[in-house]
Amino acid sequence: MLRKYIGFKSSGLIAIILIVSCSSNIPSIKYVPTNDYHLDQYIYRVDLTKIEKDRALVSLQCKGLDQDRVIFHFPKTIPGTYKELDYGEMIDSILAMDSKGEKLPSEKISNNSFQISNAKNLSTISYWVNDSWDHPKAMSRIWPMGGTNIEDSLNFVVNASGWFGFFDGLELVPLDISFLIPKGMSSFSALPLKEADGQEIKFRARDYHHLIDCPIMISKPDTSTFMVANTKVFIESYHANGEIGFADVIKKEIQPSMEAVTSFIDSLPVDEYHFILYLRDGKEFMKVMRSKEVGLFKKIKTAWSNKSLMGSGALEHGNSSFYVLSDFGDTSFTSMIKRVALHEFMHIITPLNLHSEQIGNFDYVDPKMSKHLWLYEGITEYFANLILVRSGLITEREFFSDRIRNKIYRSKLYPEKKIAFTEMSKNIFDKKYGSHYYQVYERGALIGLLLDIEIIRLTEGRRSLKEVILELSKRYGPENSFDEEGFFDEFTALVHPDLRQWFSDHVEGTIPLDIKGSLAQIGVEYSEKGKHDVPKRILSDYGTKTRAFSFGKYREIKKVGKKDKRGFQIGDQVNVSKLDSLLYDDHGYPFPEGTIINIDIKRGDEHMEIEHTLEYKNQKYKHRLLREKDPTKTQLKYYSFWKAN
Repeated sequence: MLRKYIGFKSSGLIAIILIVSCSSNIPSIKYVPTNDYHLDQYIYRVDLTKIEKDRALVSLQCKGLDQDRVIFHFPKTIPGTYKELDYGEMIDSILAMDSKGEKLPSEKISNNSFQISNAKNLSTISYWVNDSWDHPKAMSRIWPMGGTNIEDSLNFVVNASGWFGFFDGLELVPLDISFLIPKGMSSFSALPLKEADGQEIKFRARDYHHLIDCPIMISKPDTSTFMVANTKVFIESYHANGEIGFADVIKKEIQPSMEAVTSFIDSLPVDEYHFILYLRDGKEFMKVMRSKEVGLFKKIKTAWSNKSLMGSGALEHGNSSFYVLSDFGDTSFTSMIKRVALHEFMHIITPLNLHSEQIGNFDYVDPKMSKHLWLYEGITEYFANLILVRSGLITEREFFSDRIRNKIYRSKLYPEKKIAFTEMSKNIFDKKYGSHYYQVYERGALIGLLLDIEIIRLTEGRRSLKEVILELSKRYGPENSFDEEGFFDEFTALVHPDLRQWFSDHVEGTIPLDIKGSLAQIGVEYSEKGKHDVPKRILSDYGTKTRAFSFGKYREIKKVGKKDKRGFQIGDQVNVSKLDSLLYDDHGYPFPEGTIINIDIKRGDEHMEIEHTLEYKNQKYKHRLLREKDPTKTQLKYYSFWKAN
């Protein structure tokens, strides 16, 4: 299922993307009962060696249908996207033929559905698939992570929803998919490879749901692997400029956080996991944006037309995730994957092993959304951050004062008093609720943290959210679904009767989360606003500025402030990732005024440090989180259990 970012969720990069939702009603047609259909399997063939007008030809062998009329569907949307995407609009020139090569009557009856008459004689269906990444309508509607890319002899992104259809009621029929690929290219997917013979590769999917859950990328190979407990992790990347070696770069970034999962979960529920990445080339864009010779109008025009800005992010699946990221010639994309990969990976727990009927038996024609996005996205986001702080990959300060603080700040953009979380989740397709989608990562993660604390409080430090979620995931697993309406009761039964009211108030209801009271249970002090004395910021408080459109670990100084006393020079590369850690300790408390620190910079080819003496200022704050210096025994007990369980 999931992530669906639009743009860089956790960076300053602005992605240009518009989402347009359309809906159509399928005409009422009297069907023969589904169990009267006869179709042993879908046999698909795709010829990627003959691309025409940025389109690929797909053919389906489908003898054996027992109806006079059938409906051939493409998904309206897919799990994890939470938007109406209308993949059927990417299909051109659909042609239904009988065994004698005669054309059968067919017509498009909705955005995503085609009616075929005389279907008892149906032998094959063929059609052209458009490249959604380049399509003027689709590129603003279909997220690239869930779309189609057709770059002749270079790269093919095969999200099955945009390539392969299904007959009404026959989603559980197995599929064979054969690709004829250009020489020198390989395929990457979690989908089982049935056969590979030269330029022809064949996959086997147990049913349509399985196919949708396994994106395929076909390109020249750039791969790396490593083991995490019992799971083999594959990294399969493609860079738009043809460079290779990025898989190893990505491996270096994500392997530590993946390994940290093993301290959180004893045994992972998948034998293999695939990170599949398409890296867009944003270097030329960056050159233009940084150029002093290029005018503002050209810069705006370049930004508007540049593919590197047309939506970036990730979409999770059962045992894979697909990424579209932009390489601007710095470390921005590695920072992105480092923050996002763990979230995507943790979807192996929920929804892969814990989901309701709406996810387990997803309706691609008339999708009905689950009210439990707090679980699928919120808990997953919280667990990803919890793993990092428990493993020491981020400090307590980074967890509370950076990540949780930012989630509190951003969650305030979506007033809790107006829309209940479950109401928003269930109606996410509606415009009124769709604009609130991003709170699944903000308020959703806060729900995860405060729910965890509430469970610890109610059980007096004997149970945690992790234990409950893992118990439920073992109870259900990937093949079984929990009851959508009864899940809160089932969850409560594993903890304490009083927890049911907490869900009613804060998840099903519109009573704001008690952030201050909840955090106090573990000895973390929360203050919404006030004034305090803090160290001056190393750059901006002295008037020193870094380049616009500068991302990654090191930022280039374009202006040295008049108040600067340290000896910065224009062109210095400052390690901004370490600036906060120079001012504050791991618990979030500032170092004393007068403390001497060293700032990491690169000047030309030389790596060096600049000395700086901390100076203080009095300033306003919003949403401050600090560990109490003198916690009670109970607070210390609960915090230790939360941090180490």
